[in-house]
Amino acid sequence: MKLVIRAEAPLTLRQLIEPLRRVGALSHEKQVEGVVLGKRVKELAQRYRVPCPRTDWEEEEAALMELAECYPIPLLSGDLLVQCLPVPTGLPFSFLELMTGWVMKESSAWGIETFSPHAMLWLREMGAVPLSQLDGHLQRIEYGQDLAVLVLDEEVQQSDIPIVREQKNHVEEHIDEGMLIMQVNLDDSSPEWLAYVMEQCLQAGANDVHFLPVTMKKSRPGTLLQVMCYQSEAEALKTILFTETTTFGIRSFPVACHRLARRFVTVDTQWGEVVVKLGYHRGQRVQVAPEYAVCARLAGAAKIPLKQVYQQAISLAVEKSLVNFL
Repeated sequence: MKLVIRAEAPLTLRQLIEPLRRVGALSHEKQVEGVVLGKRVKELAQRYRVPCPRTDWEEEEAALMELAECYPIPLLSGDLLVQCLPVPTGLPFSFLELMTGWVMKESSAWGIETFSPHAMLWLREMGAVPLSQLDGHLQRIEYGQDLAVLVLDEEVQQSDIPIVREQKNHVEEHIDEGMLIMQVNLDDSSPEWLAYVMEQCLQAGANDVHFLPVTMKKSRPGTLLQVMCYQSEAEALKTILFTETTTFGIRSFPVACHRLARRFVTVDTQWGEVVVKLGYHRGQRVQVAPEYAVCARLAGAAKIPLKQVYQQAISLAVEKSLVNFL
C-alpha cells in the first residue's frame, strides 16, 4: 500500500492521525521500533522550538508518539509519499533546512507558529519521499483538516519510474531523456591538454568526461574523448571541444540516463564527520558512497589507510539509513 499525503495548509501530525487510522495504516499493536524513532524525533525537534502556545507544541509531541507507536516503520523507502507542502512565508533559515528535498509552496496566509518541526522530522525519519504529481490507480481517499491521505495501487507505483527531461534534482529516481553524448577522436593531443579540456568541460556543466584508448587509421594509437551533458548545454561544450582540442568534427547522439534517488547522511567517524551519498532503486538502498575528498583528508591527517575511513563511514551510513530511510 502506497500512501500519499496532500496538504492545503502547513502539515501537523495531530491532523494526520485520523485519516491514517481510517485508511488502515495504523497498527493495533505497539511498534517498539517506532517508539525509539518517536523519541529520536522528539529530541531533534527541541532545537526548532518556536514561540507558539505551549499546548500546540505538547499536542504535536503527543501526536508524534501516538503515530510512532502505531505506524509500522516501512520495509522500503517510498511507502509514504508527500505532495507539495505549504509553509508560512518568512520561515527562519534554521526551519527552512527542514524542507530540504521537499517541494514547497510559501504563503503569508499562515503564521510561523503553524509550522511543525515534528511533522517534517517524522516524515524524514519515516523515509517519506516527495511526489511531483499523482500517477497510479487511486484506491481510496480520506480527508482530514486541510489535508487528505490517498491510497494508491502499490504495483503501479513500484513499476513506474518517471521519465523526464533535464531534471537536475535527483531526490526522486527518474529516467532523464534530455541527455546527449558527444565524441571526438584525437591522435595528436598532449595528455596535459586533455586534462585541461576535462576541467573546462566539467566547469561548463558536463555531467561526465571520459578518455578511452582507441586504434585509428593506419593503426595509429589515439584517444576517444566522450562528454555527456544536458542537451541545453551542448553548444557551449562543442565550442570547448573545437577550440581546446585538435578535432575537425564532433559526433553526438541523444541518450537516456536512469538516475537513482539520492539521499545524503552525515556520519561521525572516529576521525571526523563524513558525508555519505545513498542511492535508492525502487525504494531499496543499492549504493553507499562516502565523499572521497573528506575521507582522503581525514586519512591523511590521521596517517591511516584511506580504506579504513571508507569502511567505517559506510558501516555507519548503512546503520543510520536503516532508521532514517528504510
